Amino acid sequence: MNRRDALSAAGTVLLGATVPGRSAGATDDDVPESSITFTHQRTNGTAVTVERVATDVAARFVVRDSDSNVIGGPTELEAGTVLEDYEVELLPPLSETERISANLYDADGQGIARETAEIRVDNPPELVSGMEPTFVEPDPDSGFNYPYYLYAPPRVDDQQSVSILVQPTNSGQATDDFGVQRQSADDRIRNGTSRTIADRLAVPLLVPVFPRPSSDPVDWRHYVHALDRQTMQIDDGPIERVDLQLLRMVEDAGERLGERSYPVDDQVLLNGFSAAGNFVDRFTLLHPDRVRSVTAGGLNGTAMLPIEEAAGHRLPFHIGIADVEALTGDAVDLDALDATNQFLYMGEDDGNDTIPYDDAWGQEMREIALDVYGEDMVADRFPTCQRAYEEAAVDAQFKVYEGVGHTPRPAIDDIVEFHQRSLDGEDVTDFGQELGLRPTFEYTPERPAPGEAIEFDASPSTLGVGEILAYTWQFANEETAAGESVRHRFTDPGEYSVTLRAIDSKGRAATTTTSITVGGHSNAGASESTAETTTQSSPASKSETTGTPADPTSVATETTADSEVVNSTTGETEGSAPGFGIAAAVTSIGGAAYALTSWGEN
Repeated sequence: MNRRDALSAAGTVLLGATVPGRSAGATDDDVPESSITFTHQRTNGTAVTVERVATDVAARFVVRDSDSNVIGGPTELEAGTVLEDYEVELLPPLSETERISANLYDADGQGIARETAEIRVDNPPELVSGMEPTFVEPDPDSGFNYPYYLYAPPRVDDQQSVSILVQPTNSGQATDDFGVQRQSADDRIRNGTSRTIADRLAVPLLVPVFPRPSSDPVDWRHYVHALDRQTMQIDDGPIERVDLQLLRMVEDAGERLGERSYPVDDQVLLNGFSAAGNFVDRFTLLHPDRVRSVTAGGLNGTAMLPIEEAAGHRLPFHIGIADVEALTGDAVDLDALDATNQFLYMGEDDGNDTIPYDDAWGQEMREIALDVYGEDMVADRFPTCQRAYEEAAVDAQFKVYEGVGHTPRPAIDDIVEFHQRSLDGEDVTDFGQELGLRPTFEYTPERPAPGEAIEFDASPSTLGVGEILAYTWQFANEETAAGESVRHRFTDPGEYSVTLRAIDSKGRAATTTTSITVGGHSNAGASESTAETTTQSSPASKSETTGTPADPTSVATETTADSEVVNSTTGETEGSAPGFGIAAAVTSIGGAAYALTSWGEN
């Protein structure tokens, strides 16, 4: 049993844990306003005990060292939680006496409770000595033509191998002055987001120093820091196959760390944002067998797709994988990619779109990208990426952070926890969201008789970000209705199609259709749904998925208000309850007539 397992078995709260509920015997009267009791103590430096943590609101608990670095947690606490004798693992461990703080933050990141305590360290465990940020010169004989930086935090000597965390260079500048790229890498390994992540995970950090030339040895259209198509097409010179050069750097770093009795394995953790996010995303598809986990953000909605064709196009690297084998000599290993933990994220308000810029996209690639991904980065492109992954049966976690722009900071705690779970071999599937507008409905009874009222319920529909404003329904013979839940009767036996259309607060519409058998045998196990998602502002962005629901009365869709019904002419359709109707629901996108008459426009 390693140290982390032992602490877990003993009840120590580990990095990134979530604590629901409250302590045994606690009642509403027992829960004070948010408070912390944290007193001076002696420990071996690997953990501390907080006597009491209580919060009356949802909160995040962290322990910080004297320099305000997070060394314990974060732990998410539900409102009403009371914890007593709460033991928290410290990463990295303390090696000498230090005053540290226990902190509670509310959902807005505001501090709501804080206590400090002096921690005296007795008999600290043996530590593997780390490595201060070190500049490693290029070594063409070892396979890398450019330098890199290497850092390793001290960690408990448990003889367990860890994975190196890689953060690609991203200076934001195309320049022939290599000093700019070196300075950017130096800043990242000393003060960047990935330095924080490496310290909290207690893993080494490698930052390669790749160029992003303006004219020499290649021109500015080669976006090396994003590992774009033009870069991968370089077939000679010092920038040829920077992806392979990075792997050689990792191997060299492993040898250097091994000489210091700091064992590492042959897989890497990848983290990147913006252009560096594109780099790690694309690198992962090229070398999934070498990647344990990857966190990539700020991708302008254009994650590389694990498919060869879409929207009538063959998808070249870096849009898709159609020509990867021609570029590299090896096809993408989709099974290995599926086994790699991937966390891809965007901010809801991210406006940093690279598609208009020629250094990131040539004209032909731009046209394909807009046809395939769509116009809007968050509303169109990112959901398209998720659907492509689903189509390829490759697992990945997608998330959009509400109210967030082009920054990774709100995701840092998730990034740390995602990589930690990956290191520990734990499940990561709860990090993702279902993106885009996905209408789904259920109906009862399963086997309606002619003339029998059928209840249709669209509340299972989902929307990643935003609000569903309206639902409209189309039955056979052009009969229509509106509302989240409606009632309809079919007077004659037969097979009838039912289409649900959902409209969200950004003007997007999506539909799903299934068939229902009235009278005779149930269609259980045989019904098929087709969902078509159309963004009104982007007619070029359109995708279709077809599948068989697990529940024969449930078709692929999320929630909104009570129903109001538009009566049909040849069948009877009733509202299940008065309330928020279609006329009010679609005011912001053109009124009720839009929702009920535009079925065929797209």
